[in-house]
Amino acid sequence: MIKRTHTVLPAFLAAVLATALLAGCSASAGGGENGKPKAAVTISIIADMVKAVAGDAVEVESIVPIGGDPHVYEAKPSDARLVSESAIVFRNGAGLERWLDELIETGIEDQPVITVTDGIDALVQTEGQYAGDPDPHMWMDPQLALAYVDNITEGLSELLPARAGEFETNAQAYKDRILELDRQIRELVATIPEPNRKLVTTHDAFRYFGNRYGFEVIATIWGISTEKEPSADEVRTIVDAVRSSGVRTVFVETTINPKLMERVATDAQVRIGTPLYGDSVGAEGSGAEDYINMMLANARSIATGLGGRAP
Repeated sequence: MIKRTHTVLPAFLAAVLATALLAGCSASAGGGENGKPKAAVTISIIADMVKAVAGDAVEVESIVPIGGDPHVYEAKPSDARLVSESAIVFRNGAGLERWLDELIETGIEDQPVITVTDGIDALVQTEGQYAGDPDPHMWMDPQLALAYVDNITEGLSELLPARAGEFETNAQAYKDRILELDRQIRELVATIPEPNRKLVTTHDAFRYFGNRYGFEVIATIWGISTEKEPSADEVRTIVDAVRSSGVRTVFVETTINPKLMERVATDAQVRIGTPLYGDSVGAEGSGAEDYINMMLANARSIATGLGGRAP
C-alpha cells in the first residue's frame, strides 16, 4: 500500500532538509552511484528484509545505523540527502520512527513510502505512559514478519514492474526461511521449563515474541519506546516484580544503555543474560547480522538464560 503525505516540517527538520538540498543532495532522481534505484529504509531489520526481496535490483540503505535506537534517533543532513535521492522509502510505522516520520513524509516528491506493517493488527498498550499506543515491534513474531515481506514485495513490484516476478521468487524463498526460523525458535523454547518462560527486558519489544512462543512478559524498564526515562519508583516496582516472579535471568538489549537493568539485577539478585537484539540487527561478526540470525541469537540467549538448551 503506497502512502504519499506532505506535512509542515518542524523547524529543526526543515533546517536539516534545507542543508541537504543546498548541498546539492536532491539532484539524483532516485538512483544510486551504480545506476540502480536507491531505497531508503528506516531501520536495519527492515533493510535486511528489503535486500532479501530486492536481490541486486535495488541499492538499499538504512537511515538508523546498526546498533542505533530508532525511538530516540535524531535526523541528520545525510538522512535528508538519502531520502531525497531515493526512489522508494520503507518504514515500519505504528509509531516506531517518531523522529523520522516528518522527514520521510516531507523530504520526498513522488517517491512511494511503504509502511511494512500495513494490514497487521498491532497489540495496543493498555497501561503505563504509552497506554493506547500500538506496539510497533511486530517483526518479533516471524509469522507477522511474513506480512512485512508481502508489503515489501508489493512496493518493489510497483517500483520496478519488469522485475516483479524476480521479487516474488525471492520473497517466497525468504518466507520459507522465515518459516524455518519459526520452527527452530519453537524447538529452542521447548527446552525451557514452562515455569521459567518469563521475560524481563530493558524495553517492551518482546510482547509479540512472548505471545507467539508462550512467554509471560513480567516487566520492562522502558515501555514500547525508550523516549522517557523511568522514575525511581518505577524501577523499584520492576525490582519487586522480578523478585516475586521467580525470574532467573533478565535481559538487556544491544541498542539500550544497560545501567538501569544492571541495577535491577543487583537489587533483585538475578543474572543478566546474553544481550538481545531488539530494534537493530547485530554488527558484523556478531552472528546476528541479519533478521533471521538476529532472531535465532535471541532465542538461543533466552533459552540458555532461562534454563533451556541452545545447541
